Amino acid sequence: MKRLNKAFTLTELLVALGVIAILCAVLLPVIFNLMPNQNIIMAKRAYYTIQTAISEMLNDEACYPDRTSSVDRPRVGLDDGIGYVGCGPWKSVTSDNSQTKFLYVFKDKLGLYTEGATTENNKTKFSTPDGMDWAITDFAFTNTGTGTGGSVQITVDVNGKDAPNCAGDGYSYATQLGTGNDSACSGRTSGYDRFRVKILGNGQVIIRAEDKWAVNAVKVNRNITSDKNSNDED
Repeated sequence: MKRLNKAFTLTELLVALGVIAILCAVLLPVIFNLMPNQNIIMAKRAYYTIQTAISEMLNDEACYPDRTSSVDRPRVGLDDGIGYVGCGPWKSVTSDNSQTKFLYVFKDKLGLYTEGATTENNKTKFSTPDGMDWAITDFAFTNTGTGTGGSVQITVDVNGKDAPNCAGDGYSYATQLGTGNDSACSGRTSGYDRFRVKILGNGQVIIRAEDKWAVNAVKVNRNITSDKNSNDED
């Protein structure tokens, strides 16, 4: 009996390769679009980190006791700059300095405060182990015990020194974080990595309206795969 050796012809092989190429051209963009956008994920993480830290600060009776009804120097919350015995980062301070107290206690909640390391603790620009860069600026706590108690601003770069170092509406926030170029961000419509958060003395956390990408990123939504400025909300 003769043995028949079956194999693909050159034409069949070329047709098969053509089909594979077409499938790749169709499916790869879909696959890449379904991959989570890392900057959006990190923006969510940064925002919820800030929210958690501020909540812990306001509920820390050792550092920020309720003084809303106090006759002696009333405070609404984070505008309280007094040092208290039980407040680790601010236990031995006798002056009323709400700005530095916020910096110390906030870093403590992030796990960055080191006892006695005053040089590092006093820095308003720092990085966290997850690779994000932070800057705390524009301290404006009122220390009057009325209204919102003033504010402070936190600027975050969710991927550290990596490009593009851009925020919303063509800003880079180079003044706050020390790197970036506003002109390089002009005209950009997606792929942002920086945003600003305003913290009121009463604990309210507000993302700056200019940073629309971050505002949309932290909303509850069904889409975390796009780097566009809008997401589908639930």
